[in-house]
Amino acid sequence: MPPLGLSDPIVALSSPPGASACALVRVAGRGAWALCAQLFAPFPARAWRVASGSLSLPGWPEAPAACLCARGPRSYTGQDQVELYVPGSPPLIEALLSALQGAGARLAERGEFTRRAFHAGRLDLVQVEGVLAMTSAASAEEARGALRALEGGVGRRIEAAKQALTEVVVHVEAAIDFSEEELDLAEDAALAARLEGVRDELAALARESAQRASLGHLPRVVLRGPPNAGKSTLFNALTRSAALVSPQAGTTRDLLERRWRCGAREVLLVDTAGTGGPESEASEASEASEATELSALERAAAREAVASAAGADAVVWVAAEGEDPPPGLEVALRVASQRDRPDLPPPPPGALALSASSGEGLEAFADALGRSLGAAAGTQGSARQGERLREALDALERAAALLRSARPDRSELAALDLGEALSALGRLTGEVTTEEVLGRIFASFCIGK
Repeated sequence: MPPLGLSDPIVALSSPPGASACALVRVAGRGAWALCAQLFAPFPARAWRVASGSLSLPGWPEAPAACLCARGPRSYTGQDQVELYVPGSPPLIEALLSALQGAGARLAERGEFTRRAFHAGRLDLVQVEGVLAMTSAASAEEARGALRALEGGVGRRIEAAKQALTEVVVHVEAAIDFSEEELDLAEDAALAARLEGVRDELAALARESAQRASLGHLPRVVLRGPPNAGKSTLFNALTRSAALVSPQAGTTRDLLERRWRCGAREVLLVDTAGTGGPESEASEASEASEATELSALERAAAREAVASAAGADAVVWVAAEGEDPPPGLEVALRVASQRDRPDLPPPPPGALALSASSGEGLEAFADALGRSLGAAAGTQGSARQGERLREALDALERAAALLRSARPDRSELAALDLGEALSALGRLTGEVTTEEVLGRIFASFCIGK
């Protein structure tokens, strides 16, 4: 049975936001078919076939659409699932999302579709990170590496290593049970040789993980701050993009991401909706969701801004009037923006003054952010995988050395080290994990994946 809340019907736009010829809206969870049948007709009677029909929304004329239904447990999420292919009109999509929410679905959290796939056993944690790497790949080499992880090859190699280690553990524990008998040094040496073979295979995986990290990682830098603080203006000035800016607060709704060269390295700069204030991160998201004036998309934007910071390599707090970041938000750099305005108070202590409009302070901003990022490298997934592999390798080295020694207690000590190695590999694939680890991973996903 999935964890509490992971069977509720959820909905999200799964294609890129903005106008397009066709958009994909995904629904998954308990009652997904019945929900969509209220809006799409003729609803398909069978799974795994694309059906053409029309979409009926309150206050809208019928719109041409298509529908693909999937039955759990064979679907991506392991649950009943529907994909609606509709004209890519932002107002139409917002109306569809609102109608589905009115029918009983809720907006999906970041990465929730993939999280459900993980809990259903459809993907292991290495494959989950492959999904994330694939969606953010910026080169053919990055995409190929992500596909190798996604197709399960890494997981199969780890499972083979775990199986080999389990067989060694059986022999070692048998030696403990019969410890009063004469120890067989030759058999222990053979077991050590098997461990060294597993070690070599895991060392190769670790090298591949490090290579993926060096190829694929762009540190993720998230701009946070109150509404109308100049985050989008700063984003545009740094990336030479065209994020919409306006004196009216709340212009930014979707996360905007662009590559930007910060000194000698590239980063992924993320512009978010304004959600600042003295409240905690949790209450901030709650209050945003309860604000009756905000549309469903605006409420989602507020949640996205909070969640995006959780998966960031660095958070930059941008505020024009000296507002403090919410308690609990770890800020790498604090910026006093819009310094071309004469009516603003002096910058708070430690804040970097700049004006994105005039360009004042932008070079100093890049230098300060580069120092803050330091020498961080590795994708979140590759870094996590590399750490678990190093733990397993260290434990195997100790176990093999013990089994080659003449210590009378070598079997007992080697069993402890082998347990550590198996635990590290279990955490790598997600067989043994914590909600904190899962939260960090899925916070890096976009909504709809």
